[in-house]
Amino acid sequence: MKRRFLTLLTAAVAVFASCNSSNTLVPDNIETDLSGIPELPADPQSGSTSFNHRIMLLQHTGTYCPNCPNLMTSLKEVAQDNRYNDRYVHVASHSYNADGDDAYSEASAKISQAFCSGYYPELTFNLTTESTGTSIAAATIKSYIDALHKENADVGISAAADVQNGNMYVNTEIKAAKENIYRIAVWVLEDGIESDQEGATADWQHIHNNALRAMAGESLNLRIYGTKLDRMAPGDKKSKGFTIKLDEGWNPENCKALIIVNAADQEGKYDVANCIVCPAGESVTYDYK
Repeated sequence: MKRRFLTLLTAAVAVFASCNSSNTLVPDNIETDLSGIPELPADPQSGSTSFNHRIMLLQHTGTYCPNCPNLMTSLKEVAQDNRYNDRYVHVASHSYNADGDDAYSEASAKISQAFCSGYYPELTFNLTTESTGTSIAAATIKSYIDALHKENADVGISAAADVQNGNMYVNTEIKAAKENIYRIAVWVLEDGIESDQEGATADWQHIHNNALRAMAGESLNLRIYGTKLDRMAPGDKKSKGFTIKLDEGWNPENCKALIIVNAADQEGKYDVANCIVCPAGESVTYDYK
């Protein structure tokens, strides 16, 4: 199914070109109420920097896309395979149609403008345009996971999340295993969204999980690539608190925080170094090997 973004294309290209350059990233000017920030869990292995690695699978989808259930079926097959389901985090970017899709969000529209080719369904990896293309079989997805997954992550993540008074409060801490300049971003995902899916072949395909709802930050590059934490040496820790306003139409009990840590390559461009999900009301500590 082909659908092209005809609005804001030129602006989007310019914005995301600047987002991916270490020299043009705007300063961190996030203003947040941190009064509800929860405490982080204790570090169970303070002397270790050996972390499990997860990549991000970014599904570009929508309820009016009749071919999208094919990718949904493949992703479900991958999720049921214990050899793979702990090696990635899945995000569903509902951007194909705004009307008739209760999982649609402006955050998803921005993400798909940046990373989706305009052909639906599409699965891209991390914060890149690398894609499975028209081959959306489970075996193809697994082959990409095999290629992109690392034996050891460059950075570990600890987090705690809570929802109070219509806000999600997220406390994050990262610990470097490899020297680099890191950025940390927080996105809100929601599960259990009921919205009729065209082309569905099973009832479960009308229930949408891991839907991207919001991204923390005032500017677009902060929302995608995150707050800059400066250069870190192995063993160094940095922490950051975030507050994200939840829309009244979202179910806070089904919301969770996705914490993404991006690292700079030799050209100063950022991509996902590791990521984890922390449900509201819970905490996750460093995932050591």
